[in-house]
Amino acid sequence: MLLRSSLLLILALQTYGQERVAIKVTNNVPLVPVHVNGRDLLFVLDTGNERSAIHSPLVTSLNMKTVANVKVLRNYRILETTAVEASTVEVGTHLFAHKILTVADMRPASRALDAEVDGILGNDILQEIVFTLNYSKPELTLNPVQADRSRGATLELHQDGEQFFAHVQLMSQATDLLVDTGANSTNLSWSAWQRLSHQWKPTTIVEGVTRAGVPTPPAFFACLPTLSLGGLTTSDQVVRIQAQVESGAFAKESFDGILGSDVLRKFEVTFDFKHSRIFLKADPAFQPDIYRYSTIGVQFARNDRGGYSVMSVWKNSPADEAGVLIGDEIKSVDGDFTDSMSTTQLSARLRGKEGTPVTLTIERDGRTSALMMHTRQMLCPGHNAGQ
Repeated sequence: MLLRSSLLLILALQTYGQERVAIKVTNNVPLVPVHVNGRDLLFVLDTGNERSAIHSPLVTSLNMKTVANVKVLRNYRILETTAVEASTVEVGTHLFAHKILTVADMRPASRALDAEVDGILGNDILQEIVFTLNYSKPELTLNPVQADRSRGATLELHQDGEQFFAHVQLMSQATDLLVDTGANSTNLSWSAWQRLSHQWKPTTIVEGVTRAGVPTPPAFFACLPTLSLGGLTTSDQVVRIQAQVESGAFAKESFDGILGSDVLRKFEVTFDFKHSRIFLKADPAFQPDIYRYSTIGVQFARNDRGGYSVMSVWKNSPADEAGVLIGDEIKSVDGDFTDSMSTTQLSARLRGKEGTPVTLTIERDGRTSALMMHTRQMLCPGHNAGQ
C-alpha cells in the first residue's frame, strides 16, 4: 500500500494555495497519487477520459455502493459498466465529496505501465482544478500562480461534453485532436489519415503495431515532417495511424484522433479546462529518446507469470527477420535475465544506435532459443526521431 507520507506527497504548500505533488511518469504516462475513502491509490492522469474510474476489486474494500449502470465512450469501444459513489476523493489538498466513479478493469493498464494502477483521474475532476504538468521533474503543480503570459503559448480548446480538443496542424492539414495525457502516443483516426494522405505520402511506414489491452485492428507508424500547435512546431514527429474500427470514438467519422504525451511531454503544460485552454512552455529539461525508433521492432508487456511476452512484431523489422513471434516470452537480453528488469529497462535494451547487436533468448512452447539481430532505424531515417 502506498504511504500517505511518500507517494501522496505535497512537496511545498505555498501562497495562494499553490502546491506541488510528486508524480510518477512511466512510458510517457503520468500517474498521480489520489486519496479515496481514506486509502492512498495511484491513478492515471487522463485528460482523454470524461469520467474518473476506480479499479473494480477496490469497490468492495472501499465500501462503495453501486448507484447506476452506465455506458462509457472509450477510444476503441463503448464500455458497459457500473458507477459507484466515493465518500471522498482527494487530489493534493483538493477534496471532492460524494464523487461518482465508473468501475473499470485496470489490469491491462497496470501491465502496460508496469505499475499497480488503481484508477483513472478524468475530466469530471480535472476541469475543477488548474494544474501544471511537468513530465521531466516529474511533478504536478496545483493552482499555479503565474500570470497567464508567463505560462507560455496559449492554445484555445474546443470542448465537446467533458472532452477537450486542440487545433493541431499536421504539415498543411488541419486537425482537431483530443488532448489525452493518458495516451503515450499521438494517434490519428483512419478518416484523418485519409485526408492527410491525399496531400502527402510518407517515405516509410512501420506496420504491425498493436495496442495493449482491448484488441484493435493493427495500426502503423508514420513520421510527419512537422506538427504544429499553439504556434509551436516540432519536427520528425512519429504518429500512430489506427485502421478502421467498429466501436468507440475512433469509429466516428468526425473524430480526428488524439494528441498524446509523446508531444505534450516536450512542454510544461498548464491545464485550465474551466476556460477551455492550455498553456505550453518548452521544457528545457526535456530529453528526447533519440533511439526510440532505432530498435529491433517488438512491443511487449508483462504477462500473468510476471515475465514479458511479445505483443507485436513490426513488419520487416530485425525481430521479424530473426523469427520472433507474437506470444514469445523474452527470457533474457544479451545474457541478462529480464525477470528483474522494469519495462523501461527492458525497452532500453532493445534499442540503441543503429547496428547495435541484440541477442534475445525467447521461450516458445516450452523450448528456449537465442536469436541474434541488430537495431535498425525504423522511422525518420537520417534524423533523431522525437526531437
